[in-house]
Amino acid sequence: MLEAIDVHADALKRAALTAGPAAPVPNCPKWTVHDLVTHIALVHCAAIGLVLDRPLRPAPPEAWEDVLGWWDGQRLALREALARTPESPWTSRLAHATAIHRVDAESALEEAPKTRLSPEFAQHAGEIVCAVVLPGTAGCGSWYPARLPAV
Repeated sequence: MLEAIDVHADALKRAALTAGPAAPVPNCPKWTVHDLVTHIALVHCAAIGLVLDRPLRPAPPEAWEDVLGWWDGQRLALREALARTPESPWTSRLAHATAIHRVDAESALEEAPKTRLSPEFAQHAGEIVCAVVLPGTAGCGSWYPARLPAV
């Protein structure tokens, strides 16, 4: 599942760079690509704290280029944290969350690719919805930035 996080994060970043920060995200009608990338960076940052049992208080940068760099750092730190805890349930959850947001980013492209997830991978995607999305903001708590509009 670590590889799935890498594959989907790389595809999400390619789509985000192609679409541009101001592009609307049809799958998340109140968001721009900038909002989406900030969100996934925050999710990855929060997950690092959850995996390592050290809650973090992230402060995402405002500028697009800085958000991209900050997300790259969060992705690397997340991968390292998950590699140290291979039995963590967060590995699968984050693979699915990243895949879902990849599709969101691709929806911002003029010609969105027809991304398909394998049935083996997709069968566990419901867990992310039930365990994380429905209850709230993946443990983000009160630090989750108010500047990100509800999806």
